[in-house]
Amino acid sequence: MTAIRKATIVRPEDREAVPTGAGGDIYATLASGAETDAGYFLTHAIVPPGGGPPAHVHTREEEAFYLIRGELVFLVGAEEVRVGAGSFVNVPKGLKHRFRNDGAVEAELLFWFAPAGIEGLFRELGETPERIVEIGEKYGTSYFFEG
Repeated sequence: MTAIRKATIVRPEDREAVPTGAGGDIYATLASGAETDAGYFLTHAIVPPGGGPPAHVHTREEEAFYLIRGELVFLVGAEEVRVGAGSFVNVPKGLKHRFRNDGAVEAELLFWFAPAGIEGLFRELGETPERIVEIGEKYGTSYFFEG
C-alpha cells in the first residue's frame, strides 16, 4: 500500500523569493519534487520590464506557463508570440524557448516543470548567475545568447 503524502499549503507570506539573475526576475517555489513525489515543480514568478531568461532548451522536462497579469513575448521554436493575462503556453522538452517582458509593467506568471528535478538550477542561478552555462548543463539545460 502506498503512503499518502502530506498536503502542501504555501501562503504568500511563506514564499521564499529567489532572484535568478535573469533580467531581475524573482521566482518563488510553490511545490518542489519533494512535495509532488517528483511529479512536477511549480514556481510563481515576477518578471520586471526587460526581464526574462535567455533562450534555452530543457532535455529532461516539459515546461508550461500560465500568465496571471501583464504581457510577455514567448519564443517557441522559431516563432515569437505575444501573450497576455489568462494565456497558457506549453513547451515540450527539446524545444528552444524563452520569455521576455517587453512591456512597461511587471508580469506575473506560474510555470511548471514535469517531471520535477530542475529545482536546483534556480537556486544555484540565484547564488551564482555568472555560471549559467555550467549550471544549465548540470540540469540538462542549454542556453543560447542572442546578440
